[in-house]
Amino acid sequence: MRAPTAAASPARSAARRAAVVVIALLAGVAVTASPAGAAGPVPVTVNASGADAAVASSAGCPAGPLTDGRTLSGSDALAAGVFSSLPTQLAVNLPFRVGGTQAALPPDGTQVTLTNARGSVTVRLDGGGCDAPELSYNGTVASGVGTWQVVPDSTPTNAYRGTVGSGFFSVNADVTPGSGKSWGLDLLGNVEPLQPQVAVTHRAYWGGLGNYLSRTLSVEYRIRNTGSGDAFNVKLLDALPTGSGITRLGPVPQTVGAVRSGATASVVVRYRVCGIAVVGCRFTAGTQTSLTDALDGNLHTETVPVTVQVPVTPLP
Repeated sequence: MRAPTAAASPARSAARRAAVVVIALLAGVAVTASPAGAAGPVPVTVNASGADAAVASSAGCPAGPLTDGRTLSGSDALAAGVFSSLPTQLAVNLPFRVGGTQAALPPDGTQVTLTNARGSVTVRLDGGGCDAPELSYNGTVASGVGTWQVVPDSTPTNAYRGTVGSGFFSVNADVTPGSGKSWGLDLLGNVEPLQPQVAVTHRAYWGGLGNYLSRTLSVEYRIRNTGSGDAFNVKLLDALPTGSGITRLGPVPQTVGAVRSGATASVVVRYRVCGIAVVGCRFTAGTQTSLTDALDGNLHTETVPVTVQVPVTPLP
């Protein structure tokens, strides 16, 4: 990949050189999650390419050497595990400006969108502008490195709403007008989705006279997501009781699935509790709930103690 020939500010040139080094060292690294229990940015590496892009001629820069515009549109299917645990579709819209031996990707209109069943994240690429091209051009291929940033989104049904992030990109694309054009794009950086938070309430009931007599108590644990982000891969790992004469019967663990921000999901765990003659029978259950954010990052377990008062009568 040839270095851009246009003059750029020292700060931007240093950033581009750093991008080249980082991408060279880390290209091909799979998406990984942050350490368990540690909310924070999720590292991402996306390597996308295709041979079926369409390139359309468009207006070039109003002044300067970049006299032609070439807008590339393409897509690529990313396997599960590249961007979250779900298969993801990547779509690109890259309005290159080219001329001589230089090229640019102005941030206005330059977008890459990653979409799966949970929602979408759009990032804006910055590969220089008309006054400061940052990419190279050989008459056919535009290539080089730049930076990207997540475009803010607040759509309530989008699990990736509120996500922030930034990083570097590397691009190599045939920008001659026509169809069936080859292109490649690497994204390297960090994104940080909104985080979920667990609160647990409960309802204790016998579920019939037989259970009352056998002292088999059912406890419905209501797992509420009080965080700003949606929770995924939610599991109730345990609800172990403390207190004399109490035995957990189960079942644990139990898979809950996804719990949107503000929503509640319920699971039921049964216990053998103290005898009928015992007055004021109660116990504390240490509920342990594991969960991740919308990118399947920040896997951690939250422990919430719940005090259960055993009903005195078999009535609901």
